[in-house]
Amino acid sequence: MKAYIFPGQGSQFPGMAKDLYTNFPLAKQIIDEADAILGFSLSAVMFEGTEEELKQTKVTQPAIYLHSILIAKLGKDFAPSMVAGHSLGEFSALVSAGGLSWQDGLRLVYQRALAMQKACEIEPSTMAAVLGLPDATIEEICKAYGPSVVAANFNCPGQVVISGSVEGIEAVGIQLKEAGAKRVLPLPVGGAFHSPFMEPARVELAAAIEATEIVKPICPIFQNVNAKPSQDPAEIKANLISQLTGAVRWTQSVEAMVAAGATEFIECGPGKVLQGLVRKIHAEAVVSSIELA
Repeated sequence: MKAYIFPGQGSQFPGMAKDLYTNFPLAKQIIDEADAILGFSLSAVMFEGTEEELKQTKVTQPAIYLHSILIAKLGKDFAPSMVAGHSLGEFSALVSAGGLSWQDGLRLVYQRALAMQKACEIEPSTMAAVLGLPDATIEEICKAYGPSVVAANFNCPGQVVISGSVEGIEAVGIQLKEAGAKRVLPLPVGGAFHSPFMEPARVELAAAIEATEIVKPICPIFQNVNAKPSQDPAEIKANLISQLTGAVRWTQSVEAMVAAGATEFIECGPGKVLQGLVRKIHAEAVVSSIELA
């Protein structure tokens, strides 16, 4: 069984999707329409922008989303038994599985990016990657800090991202090192994603998601907040909303997909980040990038 997986923020690169735009008429048509929907030339930043320009949340999220759905649309024999996406990638996964139109997906992703950016500006917050500690140990240490520090991304065994206030992350980082963490690396992000600090963004996006038509996808989507499969539109909406303040349970999602029969994981989108994570979660898994038709 084939599981198609879609990356999140961090997979962007200068020149992304330019080759698709040049070589595939469908890609040109969709990218041109995307520019019109957004009201600015996202394609100009994707094709010609610097790394710094691409790092802006309002650019990064729609750029990765657009690149990912194009890869899926242009992919050879795209026939998923199941799909999943890492954070932002959950929207790409849902669109590619037929649960949401790509145009509505783009609007939601852009609104999500702007709402997250606004939430970041309300109160200083940040994230840090913790290497070499069990998930349970990290969660236990974070618990003492209440909502000011949480485990936000369970990327693979031995790699968890924590999210919270600047002071809280510094204090927790010291405790994690004392508990045996190999490294605690501050991340160059605008704020505490997937934490209670994103509550203003969750409220804003909730209204937009509720007003958007989501239909039953062609296959189960394993969602970040609970690592469980769903094809129920109401449940999918609720989980997409919860995702902004909830953890990305990627390790658990991959394990659940393997348990559901996934034997091959195919990454759709820029980069190969998720392939590396899948290998660390399930060493026997076959991983690859999608081939273009």
